[in-house]
Amino acid sequence: MWVIKTHGESFYVNHVTSELAWSTKETPNNSHTKGSIKFKECLLEIDPENNATIKSLSIFDKVRLRNQRLGITRIRFSSHAFEQHLIDNKIKYSPFKRIYGACSTSFTICDLLDKKQLPFLQIQFPNAFRVLMPNESHYQAYDDKSLWEKLQRTFDDEGDYDDSDDDSEE
Repeated sequence: MWVIKTHGESFYVNHVTSELAWSTKETPNNSHTKGSIKFKECLLEIDPENNATIKSLSIFDKVRLRNQRLGITRIRFSSHAFEQHLIDNKIKYSPFKRIYGACSTSFTICDLLDKKQLPFLQIQFPNAFRVLMPNESHYQAYDDKSLWEKLQRTFDDEGDYDDSDDDSEE
């Protein structure tokens, strides 16, 4: 088992693969380790098998991580009434982006910019929206114009889209 430390957290993983160059740091006065391997500007991904991959940190990753630290939450919804509630009640949100799907469905994606608003919205509007996770294509496409266009083409070309039936709550 390997230990990876980042931002004050320790992760115990079975295997580590690095796509980046690294340097060593000697810590002879540390009773736990005599040295460590250091990476700069990297992204740590741990898969379901508990294997870690260290990758290059993209600008999208930097924005996403910054937003997570600030408590910004990306949501997806389909209700016009919910959208109007956000507008009318001056809830802070990022620009709305719409994605179209099969059978004339459409979804709106935005970021809630005030982390205090999320619990209130979840109580007021149960099942009206879904919090997106960073590994979901809709989450990633919000920041990546080329991925957004690719998703739109997928809907247009195939007429259907299956994101593991993640719309069951809406």
